Amino acid sequence: MIARGAGGPFGGPQGPYLFVLILLLLAFLTGGLASPIRNAANDPIGFIGFIVAIVLGITVHEFMHAYTAHRLGDDTGRLMGRMSLNPMAHLDIFGSFLLVIAGFGYGKPVPVNEARLRGGRTSWALVAVAGPLTNLALALLCALPIRLGAQDLLGGDYFAILGAIVFYNLVLCFFNLVPIPPLDGSRVVYALLPPQQAYTWRTFEAYGPIILMLIFFFAFRILAAIVFTPANALTVFLLGGRI
Repeated sequence: MIARGAGGPFGGPQGPYLFVLILLLLAFLTGGLASPIRNAANDPIGFIGFIVAIVLGITVHEFMHAYTAHRLGDDTGRLMGRMSLNPMAHLDIFGSFLLVIAGFGYGKPVPVNEARLRGGRTSWALVAVAGPLTNLALALLCALPIRLGAQDLLGGDYFAILGAIVFYNLVLCFFNLVPIPPLDGSRVVYALLPPQQAYTWRTFEAYGPIILMLIFFFAFRILAAIVFTPANALTVFLLGGRI
């Protein structure tokens, strides 16, 4: 899962680190984390698929945020080197480390100057939704060889990795569309609200990471129903039940 940076109690350069350290502490105390690396020895291909899927998913997700902002008038991301398909431009070291050991983490959020976007809040929503929709498109693309019955030249490993890319990119898509700041879905809600309610929503953004943390550890079934259940169902549909 990818969590994007935010202000408020977890704002500033140390904010994300404090947030994820609290998550790790709670996970340690509750035993609630399922680490992808835990099964790496038993399922190395699955672990490789996870790494490929996450690196690819983060890269295209953040690239499309920068590219969409550029097309809509804001070159902030491009000037900072974020309109790139080089994974190193988008991977946060600590966030990537968490992805490996804990199964959740974050990429470096693309900076966007809302005031420079043509179309105001509507354009801001388009920039936000571009990331999750790109994860969806990547999942659809990688499902095609499996669904169309292409030959697997690696004895099943090729399809296993493609299947991982499909599933984890759908997870990234659905998770980032959850309408809780700082996830992309909150930007869409912000664009749809009337001006006064939109201003109130922006003040709510500061507490989004706290809400996500509470949901993750005390209402995970709700999060699973919103994210993992549709991701699993769509993966089965796209792959035609082959994996």
